[in-house]
Amino acid sequence: MVSSSKRSLYSLFFVCLLGYSAVLSVLAAMSVQSADLYAGWVAAEFLHMGRPDQVYPDITHGFDMTTPPDWWAHVSATDPDARIFPYLYPPLWVALLRPVTEMTTFAALDGIVMGLHQALLVGMIFLASRMCGTRGLTQLAFVALTYTALTLSFPVARALEENQPQIIVSFLIVLAFERAQAGRLRTSGAVLALAAAIKLYPLLFVVIYLGRKQWSAVASFGVAGGLLGLASIALAGWPLHQDYLHLVGALTRSVVVSNMSISLDALVAGTGLSDGLVKVIPDNLEGTNKGWHVIDKSAVWRMASAVATCVALAAVGVLAACRPKDALVLPVAAIALALLSPLSWAYTYLTAFVFLAALPLRLGGVGYAVVVASALFFHRAAPVGLLGTLQYGLTVAWVITIVAMLLLGAAFVCAVLRRPATNAPTRAPAPFLPMQKPF
Repeated sequence: MVSSSKRSLYSLFFVCLLGYSAVLSVLAAMSVQSADLYAGWVAAEFLHMGRPDQVYPDITHGFDMTTPPDWWAHVSATDPDARIFPYLYPPLWVALLRPVTEMTTFAALDGIVMGLHQALLVGMIFLASRMCGTRGLTQLAFVALTYTALTLSFPVARALEENQPQIIVSFLIVLAFERAQAGRLRTSGAVLALAAAIKLYPLLFVVIYLGRKQWSAVASFGVAGGLLGLASIALAGWPLHQDYLHLVGALTRSVVVSNMSISLDALVAGTGLSDGLVKVIPDNLEGTNKGWHVIDKSAVWRMASAVATCVALAAVGVLAACRPKDALVLPVAAIALALLSPLSWAYTYLTAFVFLAALPLRLGGVGYAVVVASALFFHRAAPVGLLGTLQYGLTVAWVITIVAMLLLGAAFVCAVLRRPATNAPTRAPAPFLPMQKPF
C-alpha cells in the first residue's frame, strides 16, 4: 500500500514531469519549420489562386515524393530556406484550408496546430491508459512517463516539429476504439471514418470491428465515410479527387527509401534491391547531395505485398475475435499495417507507441526491458550514428529500427496472448505504485 502522503508526492512529481516535458517539447517544436503542415498550406494557396493542377505532385513518371513543378518558385520567393514536401491527403482538407489562407498567416496556424497536437498527444495517451484499465496514481504515471518518453523520442519529436497530421489520425484511431470498448459503437465507427478521411489507411482497422462482430460500428463507419466523401466532392470537385486517386495508385506502386521510411518494403528495397534505386533531389535541395531514393515495385512485388496485407488483416481479425475485450489488439494492428504500408514513416507507429507502458503490466520484467530499450534507442540524443552507415546514405540504425518494430509487434502479440488470470492482479507499472486489476 502507498500512504496518502507518498501518493501526494508521487502525484505532484508526475504532474510536474508532465508540465516540464510539455514546455521542452513546445520549445523544441517552435525551433523547426512545420514542413508537413506547410504542404497543406501551399496546396491551399494554389487552389485559392485557381490552379488545382498544382495541388498534387506530378506522377507521370511515378511517385517520387517531389512537389508540383511550380511550388518551389512560389515558396522560395518569400522563404528561400523553406523545406517543402508534397501534399498527399484527400482534397477535403485543402478545400477547407483554402479560405484560411486569406484569413490568417501560416505562422498563426502553425502555432494553433502545435498546441492542438500537444493536447492530442496527451489525450491519446490518457485514452490508452483508460483502455488498459489503469486508474488514479497508476494512470497518472502511465500518462506522464509515456508522454515524456515519446516527446524525447526521435519519431514523435519529429511529428510534433513537423505538425504531422499523423498525430490527429492516431488520436482519432485510439479514440474510436476507446469508444468501442465503452460500448459506443456508432460513435466509434464515425470517429474512425474521420481518421480515414485524413489518411486512408485507418480504413483497414475496420477489420477489428469485423472480427468482433461490431456491426453497428461498421455501419456507422460506412455512413460517416460516405457523408465525408460527398462533402469532399461538393467542396473540392470531382477532378481534384481524380488527381488524388491517381496519386494513391502511383504511391502503392512505388517505394520511398530513406532513414525515416520504416516499412518492410523499404527494407527490401534498401538492402536487397539497392541497384534499382533512383536518387531524388527535390528543387529546394538542388546543388546538394541530400534527398532520398525511390524504386518502382514490380507486378510480383505488388502481388506479394497485397497477399501479405491480406494475411495480416486476417490475423488481426482472428486475434480481435479471440480477444474481444483486449485493448492491446489495437497496437498489434497498428504495427502490422504500418510495416506493410507502401509509405510508412517512423511516426506512423504513434498509435502503438502510446500503449508501450502497458507491456510491463502483462509481461513483467520482459515488458520493462522492452520499454526501457525502446526509450533508449529511440531517444533523439541516442548516438545511433555510431552504429555505422550503409550505401545510399542509409544507416545501420535504420535497419535496426525496422527490426525493432517487428520485435515490438511480437511483444504486443505476446501480451495479448498472455492474458492475466481473472482473479489475480497484474504487475504494477512501477514498484512504488499500487497494483491494478487485470485488463
